[in-house]
Amino acid sequence: MKIDTIELELDSSNLAINLLLYRTVKSILQSKISNNHILKLIEQLKLLTISKEPFEVKKEILLEFAQTLSEKETVKKKLADLVECSILEEIHFNVFKLSLNILRFKGYILEKSKLYSENFKASNDIHIMDFQYDQNMLNLPYSIRVSGALLIKILFAEINENKKNFYGALISDIKKVKEIDPETILQIIFAESASQAIRSLSGSGYEERFTTLLKANNLSHDGQCFDSNVKAVEYDFKIFLENGKKIGVSAKRTLRERYKQNHENIDDLEVDIMILVTLGIDLNKAKIDYILAKDKYFIFVASDLYEKINYFNQNERVFPLSQLNRNLLMRLGEK
Repeated sequence: MKIDTIELELDSSNLAINLLLYRTVKSILQSKISNNHILKLIEQLKLLTISKEPFEVKKEILLEFAQTLSEKETVKKKLADLVECSILEEIHFNVFKLSLNILRFKGYILEKSKLYSENFKASNDIHIMDFQYDQNMLNLPYSIRVSGALLIKILFAEINENKKNFYGALISDIKKVKEIDPETILQIIFAESASQAIRSLSGSGYEERFTTLLKANNLSHDGQCFDSNVKAVEYDFKIFLENGKKIGVSAKRTLRERYKQNHENIDDLEVDIMILVTLGIDLNKAKIDYILAKDKYFIFVASDLYEKINYFNQNERVFPLSQLNRNLLMRLGEK
């Protein structure tokens, strides 16, 4: 298919009314008014849309009402600018009310999509160092966007079919404003808000999850540090056991060529054993043989992969991360 054979056209009036809807929603967000104020504005707009007063009088009433919503001068100014710039003709009262309702649904959909996404983190059956948990963390940010987009489609399918009286206010405004497309605008607004939510809900990194595992087992440890004997050797963690033994840890989600780092003879290092912590997705038999060629080196991999791969579970120096605890580390330190 040749792109130049496609003819796409956008009616200028369609663009103008939906651009107004988008800008109004954005301006309301930027004004930082509360949900309670939004509800009060909606109630006022309901009365104004059925009022028989002239347009100019109704706009002045809305301006005066908006000024009573907050004692903060900055909020008052933003609301005044919002009304002045957004309501230029009669039908814009409906656009304004629709904008306020869109924001109410945006908040609901965002919280609902967070719940779907948090299910990736909340499973009781998956260890936090498992491969499946790692994949869930990768899916987490995308699931917020996708679940939200799908929820919006469901919402407007119900609105279009007029299934529930609950949507009556939205349906009324949509019908009154020609060429308005609140579904598209809500998708845009949601996507912008989802980006902020993703940053706050983003899955923890691999090393952070390993820190959680160490704390859960009450294992004393330091973070990133260098060996006191061989300055070129860097540890992601250093674990201290009650018997005085020290364990150097290299924690890498994937190995690439990094498995060759920190591969010194253990007698030259300040630590008593070295353990490599990794998912195991790119850990093959040749790499295992290379790492374990030196004494007192051990490997810990994702438990769900350990169970499936023979050259993991048949090697006595390779362990599943679900088994990492003080007792096991003490035994390894005595070997």
